[in-house]
Amino acid sequence: METTIKKIEKVTAGEQVYQSLRENIVANHWKAEDKLPPETELAALYGVNRLTVRMALQRLNALGLVETRVGDGTYVKKFEFADYIDAAQDLYSDPALMEDVCEFRKLIEVECARLAMARATPAEFAALEEICAEYEREKRRMTPPVSDEQVRKLASCDYRFHAQICQMSHNTLYNYCFAMARSTIESYVNLTLRKRITGWEEKSVPLIEGDFRHRAILEAMQRRDFAQCKKLYDDMIDYNIEL
Repeated sequence: METTIKKIEKVTAGEQVYQSLRENIVANHWKAEDKLPPETELAALYGVNRLTVRMALQRLNALGLVETRVGDGTYVKKFEFADYIDAAQDLYSDPALMEDVCEFRKLIEVECARLAMARATPAEFAALEEICAEYEREKRRMTPPVSDEQVRKLASCDYRFHAQICQMSHNTLYNYCFAMARSTIESYVNLTLRKRITGWEEKSVPLIEGDFRHRAILEAMQRRDFAQCKKLYDDMIDYNIEL
């Protein structure tokens, strides 16, 4: 019979220190805002030199688990997955994938809206209301011809509206998926908004009247009317539909 024996991999001292520190943080032995022992103390505890400890701490810094404050020391950070993704999203984002983004958003966001209707708190609905109002204020400031910078600001506000709905679903995995696609979604919204705003300008439709769906989605969610919410969402997301 064939064996599955593999060569033993050598693990460096730096890797072991990194894994040990990381495990202690993940296990909440050190919590957010806790100060880690100084490098000299950690080196003594692990039986390694300070350079080995410093390299391990640099890896934790890059991962967003700790931060080193000059002249003070190293502190545990509250890990924010979205911040970690923001640092790497340019490596995988491709705004040309319009159809893929459309399908992704219909799958994730519509389901998040359904869950949010059952799980969201009054405070979370109030936060969504404020983002919706901010979106509308941003549109009122626009005057034709609308600049690319104005569209970018509106797209950013649009993303925050939908990100809030994802948060209101109280599904961590859906939130992670949405955060991973942030750059691509914002690019998608930019392109879609520019196309629709140009169409509204050509038809002399006031910008604030040209897109009412954020407010309508909010109201449908408050009424727990999923069928209407889904229809509004599908129309909003589909870049082929001229609103």
